[in-house]
Amino acid sequence: MPKPMPADTWDNLYYPPPDYQYFEDSAEVDFEPDAAGFSWRNAWWLAEASLLAYVKKMTWDQVKAILAAARFDESRQLGADPKKSTKGFIAWRSGPSPFAVVAFRGTDNDDKRNLNTDMDLVPDERDAYIVHRGFGQALDQVWDSEVVPALGEFLKLHTGAPVYFTGHSLGAALATIAVTRFHGAECGLYTYGSPRCGDERFVQAVEGKTQRVFRFVNCQDIVTQIPPEIVMMPYYRHVGVEKYINRDGNIIENPNPAEKLIDATVGAATHDGRVAIDAIVHPSTFVSVAAERHALPDPPAFLLGNHTPARYSVRIWNHYSGR
Repeated sequence: MPKPMPADTWDNLYYPPPDYQYFEDSAEVDFEPDAAGFSWRNAWWLAEASLLAYVKKMTWDQVKAILAAARFDESRQLGADPKKSTKGFIAWRSGPSPFAVVAFRGTDNDDKRNLNTDMDLVPDERDAYIVHRGFGQALDQVWDSEVVPALGEFLKLHTGAPVYFTGHSLGAALATIAVTRFHGAECGLYTYGSPRCGDERFVQAVEGKTQRVFRFVNCQDIVTQIPPEIVMMPYYRHVGVEKYINRDGNIIENPNPAEKLIDATVGAATHDGRVAIDAIVHPSTFVSVAAERHALPDPPAFLLGNHTPARYSVRIWNHYSGR
């Protein structure tokens, strides 16, 4: 059955709706850990995990209970130390088809450290390619000290089992970089509303690690257009197969730029009026209004509102359940 879209508000743009039911109906559409290619079930499960990584008004025990209800046997919190701005969790399932999920939280608008991470877009040469410096340093906070030991524990129990990396927004960027650092045999990457993270060599490093790389974009979600892709410069580039959600909720694979421009222009003009069309041409400046949300009434502008994390999960569920 289709699920209702979250309200078009600034609060929902930054955090999950407080009454959201995570992994609802998941028993009917279980995860497919051994899927060789794209899986709609996995896309929805990982969108739910990306959304759960955002919660702030729950204790870790409450988050663990949600994961346990979704039949994860074990889970580990990432970034529990308040000195760390990078947050998320690792959860895994044992049994005949074991798998693990590593989910990173996106930008917490109340944590200025996250905003500084997003804005630190200096190209940083490391590991033989260029990455967004802020994203790389944010992952450094938890990678060696928390992610590697937890995944080591999982893989010791389940040698060769797949690990799926995921996240929304900043979390998507962290998940993408994490794939390049992962030394296990099998992994996949599903991201939602991801900004660009690195150069062509970085793209090759991710896609050389796994062919299961899928990137959802909700009707030209403004964050997916930054940092800008500069002509004649080696950075920044997107990674993987694009799954584009158009303004009507249909999901299209790798649409051409003209299709996306028309889709977003009509959507923005309908939602915001003709004045919004200029924002589509200048996304890197338009996105700055997100920092002023407390001074602006609901709803947020169309291209910003499309970044709402819960919309990704609901759109994917409604598209898949209607197939």
